[in-house]
Amino acid sequence: MNIRFAVVAAASAVVALPSWGQGIPVTGATNITISGLLSVGVKNSVISQGSAADAAWAPRSAMPSETHVDDNTSRLIIASTSKITEGWNVIFRLESRFTPNVRPGAALLPAGPGAPTGLAVNDATGFADGDTWGGVSSPYGSIVVGKSTLYYTDTISAGYLAPTLEAPGESYRIWDANGLASFNILSTYMTGSATAAGVFTPTKQNILGNTRSSNVVRYDSILFKPDAASLLQFSLAFSKNAAGAQNMWKSVADGSTYEGGSTIYGKVAYNGHGFSASGSYLDQKFQGVLTTAPNTELKAMRLGGSYKFGFGLKVGAVYDNANMVNGLNTVGVLSDAKRTSFEIPISYAFGDHAVYATYSVAGKTSSLDASGAKQMNFVYDYAMTKRAFVGFYYTTLKNDAHAYYQPFLTGFSPFGGSAIATGESWRQAGIILNYWF
Repeated sequence: MNIRFAVVAAASAVVALPSWGQGIPVTGATNITISGLLSVGVKNSVISQGSAADAAWAPRSAMPSETHVDDNTSRLIIASTSKITEGWNVIFRLESRFTPNVRPGAALLPAGPGAPTGLAVNDATGFADGDTWGGVSSPYGSIVVGKSTLYYTDTISAGYLAPTLEAPGESYRIWDANGLASFNILSTYMTGSATAAGVFTPTKQNILGNTRSSNVVRYDSILFKPDAASLLQFSLAFSKNAAGAQNMWKSVADGSTYEGGSTIYGKVAYNGHGFSASGSYLDQKFQGVLTTAPNTELKAMRLGGSYKFGFGLKVGAVYDNANMVNGLNTVGVLSDAKRTSFEIPISYAFGDHAVYATYSVAGKTSSLDASGAKQMNFVYDYAMTKRAFVGFYYTTLKNDAHAYYQPFLTGFSPFGGSAIATGESWRQAGIILNYWF
């Protein structure tokens, strides 16, 4: 068996897998690719008000600051294509997450009164825990079934990941998983309760509740070419229950039927003549939830656009709107929890260097006072090779008095314990390495 290794771009849920090198012929009709990402950083985090407690250390008080080595969603990807006939292939992708900073399942905190005996990193790592699916590609597009990232990462751009379609939002070649505004601001919203006077007690929610959706059937179109300098692609996806097993919620005691619920997703992306544009829509009806209950249905829309000048400057804007039906309880009366957010990313590349500034704002939840947040990112990175980057990342996140926007994955043992509380501010600085292999 003649096996030659290759490099494959690791974009989320792309089915036409681009390659920088040769394929790996296993048989006359099958190729296998092995690729991945090592992303690790040394970071210092500070909570300005210092009143947030680490949930795993209930007897302790605050963790107002910490310095640690941190994983930024490192992963290993195995993918394959097997030719059926000309233009038609069976395709497969298995993405596993690994943490270079800790041992999975190890005791991550020292023994002490009230301390846990061990903290598994189940939410951060695992075999086949990334986008993992199988399906068929054809001259008309590709259909895959399995686990897929929907909406959550839309408008994050990394041109070396998917060189055919660059997205209009954040575009760092390195990134701090805790500091990505697409996660902290655009993909987060607040539900909760309010007093008659409008004092808001928030409950933090993530789009879809997870980063990979389950039970997904997804279609990705071919790359259309409106003209010689333009590319256009669209995607559609459906899941009966993106959060878990399809028959998790029974509607009758004997389990003969289950209650409704579904997730519908659509996206269109365009690159051409210096412009990048993206539009996404999500409608998630939760299984096992009555239409008169709290948190019934999530409707979200994200739009973005950017322009890249010929001398290396890129300027963009992203708008996100999230609406949780019955997400707000005001003295026993349910109403929708609505939130809009904005992001302004600016970057400038010169030679092997690049600098970035991204300003993000989460608006008030349903016009409730002091329920928004602001985030600012400053980044510098340097290309050591075409796929290896090192740089400096600095983030500030400021919550209004009644808001609870939290850096992505903070509060988990391998990603730092400095989870902030309502109304607190957070900042983090780090030196980070990204190596796509």
